[in-house]
Amino acid sequence: MSLTETRPTASEPPQPPEGFERRKSRLPIVLLGVIVLGALLALGATMFTKSVTYYRTPTEVLAQPGEDVRLSGTVVDGSIGVDAAAGTVAFEVTDGTTTVPVLFTGPRPDTLQDGGEAVAEGALDPDGIFEAHTLFAKCPSKFETKEP
Repeated sequence: MSLTETRPTASEPPQPPEGFERRKSRLPIVLLGVIVLGALLALGATMFTKSVTYYRTPTEVLAQPGEDVRLSGTVVDGSIGVDAAAGTVAFEVTDGTTTVPVLFTGPRPDTLQDGGEAVAEGALDPDGIFEAHTLFAKCPSKFETKEP
């Protein structure tokens, strides 16, 4: 060691050799990215599972009384009844095996028709009537071939 060189003191961090620079650590940025990505994936999965509601057939709904579900089935011919005074629509849906009566409080959808597809959200009460708080009637396809 020459007389002109000085040794680093205990309070000074060692300096890199001349021509070299110390790279900043990327670990904090990588960890932050992983945490943000994990949070977004968890949020997306939670929102997806809460927003997905599967259709249940009348047979499945009878096995789950009191549970809030989405019922899908074919409207039984001649079963649609409207009580304008009470503001209710009553009809029956079937899956070909089981028939469930549905009671909806609200206006009758224009597309609700005999033999059409109906989707109702609600729960089956103890009397065996599906009380719907939301009702959708699927539109028939406009592009069907005409019979000769």
